[in-house]
Amino acid sequence: MKIHSFYTSFTIGYISSFLLEIIVTTILRLSVFALWEPSIFSLSPQVPVLILPWTVREYKYRPKRITLFLADVITSCIASPLIEEGMKLILLVSCVDLPKNFQWRKVNTSATKRGRKSNRRWICEIVSKDPLLSSNEPKITNINSYVSHMLMISLGLKLSDSTRRILMYTKSSDLHKSFYSFSRGVFPIHELCGAMTALQLAKRDILGMNIAAWKMLLPALLIHGMANFRGMKPIFKWKSSTPWSEMQLTSFKLSSSWIQILNLNFPKIMWIIILFRVLGYCVKNYYMIGRQAFKRTTTYAGKHSAFSAELAATEMLKRN
Repeated sequence: MKIHSFYTSFTIGYISSFLLEIIVTTILRLSVFALWEPSIFSLSPQVPVLILPWTVREYKYRPKRITLFLADVITSCIASPLIEEGMKLILLVSCVDLPKNFQWRKVNTSATKRGRKSNRRWICEIVSKDPLLSSNEPKITNINSYVSHMLMISLGLKLSDSTRRILMYTKSSDLHKSFYSFSRGVFPIHELCGAMTALQLAKRDILGMNIAAWKMLLPALLIHGMANFRGMKPIFKWKSSTPWSEMQLTSFKLSSSWIQILNLNFPKIMWIIILFRVLGYCVKNYYMIGRQAFKRTTTYAGKHSAFSAELAATEMLKRN
């Protein structure tokens, strides 16, 4: 099953993400230009074909820096991470038969009167695939399948993108090809972001917490967007002219004193600290979800309200 997840992500996941990013980023860039520089559309040729933002160099048109910056931030730091992380979640849910304790569905809470829409809310139901097991108690306490399948999906998407970029890094002026290839393999953004999404999904399906899809993706979107803002390129950007900045491997600037070194390299140090904190977050939540799932089947067996109250109290303490 893990090989199937890897293969699906390597082929269908990558191609779908690439095509979807091309379409979405084209629409977003055209929208930004329409709002900030509508005069660019006067460059359209006599043939009634819409001019694309990346062909303006042929007409020697120079857009404003703020327009280019805004278009790049929206496409690279918001739209592309959303598509890539959303594709991982879609592949995980659709391609893998994950074990579940709970499932959420919408129900009507009031009848429709005089054409008015009825109120709908989410309810949680216990899943029991084995007829010999009681349907009143959750049974699954292991979340290994969530994390392992998501890591395979993340690695498949990452391998497709890295392979293409490595094969393009073949010019005679391109140095350290082997080190570049190895570094792309160990650069952990896709794995960390995928693991965070898988842990949020496990909270919903194993512990029964009501977590919306956008909340599942939000932690991964923040880290992926920060990585793209620092230089990591999304899938739709074909060229890799600055491979070291893509992986944040630029050398540290040395100076005469430690204070000057810290001042010059503060953003890089903070980014490394953030990545280690994300790794710690994944390890901690992996352990905590497994322990809470085990407690639900033992200490809180038959006490659904008490367990829900403990989860609510834990979330409140985290926010405070």
